[in-house]
Amino acid sequence: MRLARLTQRKQFLAAAEHGRRFRSSSFTVQVRDAAPEEEREGEETRGLRLGLTASRKTGNAVKRNRIRRRLRAAAAKALADQADRPCDVVVIARTEVLVAAFDRLVADLSVAIARAKPHKPQADRRRTAPKRGAPPSPSVSSA
Repeated sequence: MRLARLTQRKQFLAAAEHGRRFRSSSFTVQVRDAAPEEEREGEETRGLRLGLTASRKTGNAVKRNRIRRRLRAAAAKALADQADRPCDVVVIARTEVLVAAFDRLVADLSVAIARAKPHKPQADRRRTAPKRGAPPSPSVSSA
């Protein structure tokens, strides 16, 4: 079985910005559920789409291609039963994919969709200063 692929940069960026994340020792998975219809308009695939990323940090071209082949085979095995689910899955590889056991890659990918944690928006990470004239926040005194 062959999974549909993410092919455009904007699809990868949408998964990174609006998706949920799952981190493993070998890779990071970003899962974006059911993209809006206007973004998928004109595409014949409605199910799961897979995108693989292996940067130059992971090694030379031979190593990067081997990483992508291993991840593609593991994803085909792990996500076969979820191929009809409408979501985008982006796998960002680390060098450890080359030495990891194949069964471990399959197991991590199979739980990635279910255990992907919601991505926190940037606005939530900022600390807000108290407003002028506001009473100081209560603090616990150690007496």
